Formats: sequence, structure tokens, C-alpha cells
Amino acid sequence: MKVEFCGAGSRDPDNWQASSSRLVNCYREASQGKTGHIIKSDLGTTAFSSVSGVFFRAMAEIEGNLYVSCGSALHKIDVSGGAVSLGATADSAEASIAGNNGDVTLCVGGNYYVWDGASLSTPSAGAFSSFGSLDYVGNYTVLTELNGRRFQWSALADAGTLPGLNFSSADGRDDKIIRGAAIGGVFYIFKEKSHEVWYNTGESGANAFQRQAGGVVDTGLKSFGLFAKVPGASAFFVGADNRVYIVGVGPVSIPPVETAIKTQNPERCLCWEDEGHTMCAIIFRDAPAWVYDVATGEWHERAQGVDLEPWQAADSAKLGDGWYVGKSGGEVLKMLRSNADGSQPLVRSMVSRTLENDGQYISIGELEVFARIGWAAGNVMMRLSKDSGHTWGQWRTKSWSVGEYNKRLIWRALGQARQWTAEIRVSDPAEFPINAEGRVA
Repeated sequence: MKVEFCGAGSRDPDNWQASSSRLVNCYREASQGKTGHIIKSDLGTTAFSSVSGVFFRAMAEIEGNLYVSCGSALHKIDVSGGAVSLGATADSAEASIAGNNGDVTLCVGGNYYVWDGASLSTPSAGAFSSFGSLDYVGNYTVLTELNGRRFQWSALADAGTLPGLNFSSADGRDDKIIRGAAIGGVFYIFKEKSHEVWYNTGESGANAFQRQAGGVVDTGLKSFGLFAKVPGASAFFVGADNRVYIVGVGPVSIPPVETAIKTQNPERCLCWEDEGHTMCAIIFRDAPAWVYDVATGEWHERAQGVDLEPWQAADSAKLGDGWYVGKSGGEVLKMLRSNADGSQPLVRSMVSRTLENDGQYISIGELEVFARIGWAAGNVMMRLSKDSGHTWGQWRTKSWSVGEYNKRLIWRALGQARQWTAEIRVSDPAEFPINAEGRVA
């Protein structure tokens, strides 16, 4: 008899009985050339750089360097990890960074800053002076009004000049702007209850932007931080209705994710790429992150530490061929297949679907998992639950050494119960792809 050890994560935070299946720090992938699936580790992290400041606000790659808003300063990090502070800024959780023809632009704490390669300045205000967000599109820096309904744009290819007539109002619906973002060459304005799409007309000055026909959608953004650009001219965001969306695709959330958004504290969204998988994460203050795999349409969780605590990543960016995440305390970590999370273990947890038989007792003489082992020494732990994962038995550990490629991972004499749920856990920094189906007898 088979048991699906590691189906796509679907455990509801307030209804474990509905589904016990859970993947933490790992995800499901179709087997190449075979039927079924395997479970792969999420990318681990290793130290890359650090900047001063406690709260990590935003990060972006511009012309081969990372620019970071952390604490009350803008920082530059080069490809070797060398960091330098570029100047003092305001500090706020609502921060956005973009480039403009070699300049670096930052919006944070209602202020607008431009780094021109030599100095950090605050350009004179144009149509308004309190800024909520910014992005670059069509050779313009476009800025939204903080807690307002207007947006304005710089002079062409000149981030430091804000002409007073270069503005318009996002008035398709009567709600306030939360943030703006350039997606696929057009400018999206996300508001409390709706969002609008504006395009560059090719004209200059006050006529440079116009709203697309039909470019008003009645889906708002839940909060400033719950948005992330996705490679490939799209974006991932949490709507005001507590559903998760991908621009150009539509809603992608499942009930457990929507329950988590409603009952817990979502703060940020970010994304990264991993061997053909684009991962989009919702970071929670008080729970592990939920991660959506665009390639498979499945969800899993991301956590940190041995106790699977909330993941503290604040933002992500790609530099060269690698992806980087920023964390509280000013850490910048490089993502790679290290099977470790910086100085902490990357604990991979795989909880099976619950095995039951119409309320009848099921006796299990042995349980076997099929994994690629022997490339590095390691240990795998297993424990069982008889109540869909509410309570658990003791951990039982199996070990292997380098070269033991054919060793079988079998646990025997497991007893009987009306319900069986198994958890497999690996914390060693060893690669441990595992078949999504195990064997019970």
C-alpha cells in the first residue's frame, strides 16, 4: 500500500482535520522521465554582505550593484559583497527603489531621493511633495502621492526634475493609492479597492501617460508590502479581498493560504527563481511563509531555525545569476543549494496525507521512504501521529554514510490505529530528494 508522504502543502491553519499534508522548506516536482513526483529542498542561504540598520526595507539591482534601504540610509553593495552607505534617509516600512538612466531613485517615509553616482539629493517637489512609491517606466520615474489619488512623473530621462504639470489622477474609482509599479512596460496603480493600468503615450510633458481602455479593475491591494514583481513581466500580490493574485493570470490562492492571510499577520511578498521554478512568498510576522510555485501551481511553506519559526526575509533581488534576500539586522544572504540557512540548519519537513480506512484499524508493520542518499552522510527522522497531526509520537532516526547508495530507509513495528500521519524531517546539510510516495505494509 502507498501513502502520499508529501503532497502539495495544504494544511489549513484552523482546520488540520481537513488536510494534514505539509511541506516546509521543500517543494514537489514532477519526476523527469518517470511517473510521480519527488520532493526537493528549497534553496538555502549563505552570508554575502551586511549593512548598518535594524529594519531592512527594500532592495533592487541597478546596473550591476544592489541598492538597499535599511535603517535610515541608502546603501550600495557590489558583486563581491562590499557595502558602502550612500547617505542618510527617512526610515519607513514603505520603501521602493528603481533606476533611471544611471541614477538610483528611492522613495521612503514620504520622501524622494536621487543618487546620481556622487551625492544623494532630494529634488524639488512638482505636483505634490509627499511621496508614497516610485518606479521607472518609459524613461520616466513615476511617483505616487502618499495617501492620495495623484501620481506624477519626472522629466524625460531626468530623475532629478519633477515638472509641476507632469501629473494625473487615478480616479477610475474613488479610493486612495497604496503603491505604483511598472509591469510589462505599463504602470499599474494599486489602490485600496481597485487598481488601474496606465501606459506611456509617447508624447512629452503632461500628456506622457494615459489610462488604458478598460484599465480599471476592482481588485485592491491589501497593504503596501504585499506586492512583489515576478520575473517575466508580471507581479504577485495579496488583494484587499485576502486572495492572492498574479498579474495576467488571476487568483492563485487556496483556502489554507487565504485563512492564513485573514487570521495571521502577512507583511511582505518577495520572489526568487530555483532551477525553472519561480517562487513567490508571502512573509508572515507570526507564522512560516507561504510560497507559491508558479511552475507547478502548488504551495508550500518556508521557515527558519530548528523550530520552524517565521522566515524573516524582507525583500529579494537578482544580481548576475544569483538571487539574494535581505533580513532584519541588515543581513544580505545569497540563495543557493547549500541545504543550510546561513548559520542555521535548513530543516526540511514533509508531512503525509492521513491514511485511513473507513474508521477501521490499520496495522503497519513497516514504512519505507525512497530517497537519494549516499552522496553525503546524513540522518532522517520519522514520527507518527494518530490524530491527523495534532499530537505526535517520538522521533525515530535512520542514518547513512557516504557510499551507501542502496541502503533502505525502513521503520518497522509501528502498531495500529484508525488514522496514520507520518512526518519525515531532515536537518543535516545534505541533499535529500525523496519520492512523494512511500510504502506501507
